[in-house]
Amino acid sequence: MNEFFEMVYEYQLLLAKESKLAIPLDDEERTRLFGLERLLSGDAPTRDPRRIMPRVASPLSVQFTLAGGFGAGQVLNASGGGLAFATSVLAPLGARTIVRLGLVASGLEYVFPCRVVWVQRDPHSALGVAFDGVPSRTLLLAGTSGDWLVPPLFGARRTAPIAA
Repeated sequence: MNEFFEMVYEYQLLLAKESKLAIPLDDEERTRLFGLERLLSGDAPTRDPRRIMPRVASPLSVQFTLAGGFGAGQVLNASGGGLAFATSVLAPLGARTIVRLGLVASGLEYVFPCRVVWVQRDPHSALGVAFDGVPSRTLLLAGTSGDWLVPPLFGARRTAPIAA
């Protein structure tokens, strides 16, 4: 699973560099983008023709931002273009969110800007998100569970440190 998310990260990073940041790719990057697209597209003849990239089962925990808060869920499947995850906290269709995956086994965390492309309500609440922006990859701190230790701050900046 670590290799899959590494490919997704690199693919989305190259896409965003060109389309979101308007930075031209050099020949090596363009070749890498093409190769990653081919790898992530797969060649299964029976896959759903509505999808550009096949989905891969990915039983991982996920955290994500919401207007005024955070949510958590369990990834149902992933592709080079987005994620589907079960969650009891739903976001509206079209909402922008930041999705975080902590892969403890590899010691990496991936953060993907996304937008909500579908919402499934009860009895099995879930969200579908498409990657939409420049992703990041960082090392997890040693001895952590992979959860966000210090959540992102929205609104006014804090002037004094929080006592532990």
